Amino acid sequence: MASPLPPTPTGHPVVGHALRFARGPFEFVDDATTECGDAYRMELPGSNDIYALCHPEYFEHVLVAEVDSFTKTEDYQQAFGNGLLSTDDSQWRTQRNTLQPLFYRDHIMDFADQMSMCTQRRLETWHEGQTHDIESEMKNLTFEILFSTLFGREVQPGEDAELREAADGINDWFVPSSWMLPNWIPTPARRRFKQSKSRLREEVRAIFADNREQSLTESKDILSQLRRVHNTDAGLSKKEIEDQLVTMVFAGYETTAVALAFAWYSLSDDPEIRREFHQELDMVLDGRTPTFNDLPELEVTERIVKETLRLFPPVHTIPRRTKRPVEFDGFHVPEGEEVHLAVLHAHRDPTIYANPTEFQPDRWKDDLEDEIHDFGYIPFGGGRRTCIGREFALLEAKIVLATIGQHFQLTADHTTDIELEPQITTQSKNGIPMTVQPREE
Repeated sequence: MASPLPPTPTGHPVVGHALRFARGPFEFVDDATTECGDAYRMELPGSNDIYALCHPEYFEHVLVAEVDSFTKTEDYQQAFGNGLLSTDDSQWRTQRNTLQPLFYRDHIMDFADQMSMCTQRRLETWHEGQTHDIESEMKNLTFEILFSTLFGREVQPGEDAELREAADGINDWFVPSSWMLPNWIPTPARRRFKQSKSRLREEVRAIFADNREQSLTESKDILSQLRRVHNTDAGLSKKEIEDQLVTMVFAGYETTAVALAFAWYSLSDDPEIRREFHQELDMVLDGRTPTFNDLPELEVTERIVKETLRLFPPVHTIPRRTKRPVEFDGFHVPEGEEVHLAVLHAHRDPTIYANPTEFQPDRWKDDLEDEIHDFGYIPFGGGRRTCIGREFALLEAKIVLATIGQHFQLTADHTTDIELEPQITTQSKNGIPMTVQPREE
């Protein structure tokens, strides 16, 4: 399948080309020079230089070997306060140790039923022949799933439009039009971000207050579990919990929605894979609602998810700032410089993947993951800061695909290219219109 993203350079020297970076996919440009084959220094107008690291060995250097030489960038603090995504050192360790058990497989497996229920409820609003922006539909669905599992609160399709808009507005801090400007300049996107952040915090505080009595029961939603932890000596403060919840709202629904949207888009152009997918659902589920215990048998579904996360990683770059001078194979990066791990680049590197811009779920059939570099596939980051919600996101993606795939197939108009508007996550600029069709038998 032809990819809607431009191709990226290999992990080796590219003479006469460098990467231009704007918090999104990369493109070749002719008016820049390469200082190092796998690490590029980019001069951006109105901004400090940025170093894009493009090889898995460098990813491992930043995320594992010399992890203490790097810290999070200021953008994360602006968006998420002292949430898990933005803290460092001892504060991060305390938060991670407290939150990690809440996302263990034994804790989240019961969410599968809620995820399927929310999906079926949204499908009741779909009708054959309708065309939907599948990206928006998946955002709405994962928002509903998140509030059900995170807050124990049912959000019906069509409800809470203002809250949905506020959750989506957190992304406005990271739009390319604002990113290269100093933080103090009040751009329209930044004003929308501040309004959204304020609205989201108000909602979080209200839900936190309403949860007091419920949290003393055995409710399994994440907020109730956090409140029970909060009531212990080792618990997080109320402000820290608020920051965690804002972080989870942002990180917990949009990234999965992006992956699901591009999965449907990719499947629509590959009838053979789609047929295998439907046959698997019929054989394993036979019309039943998918459960957590069904997932090991949904091998085709898992490969679809894995390949989508490779070709369209929702987090296309991982930013860090150097705390001290660091070196990459003789290439020096001073203290205080911004460094980006180009996940999209590595995921489409032809020295790692054959036909890297093609959607080929079957590439994961055998032992590919054991053969490639450990950091050649990192849709959830790597090292000690691997995404805490990894298992949750994978569970959700498989349950949603399996639930929808039993009822419909989605068809895209591939005569029109999908244009991307990269922000902190990979998104389309104008949506991904797809038509609801009956399944082909």
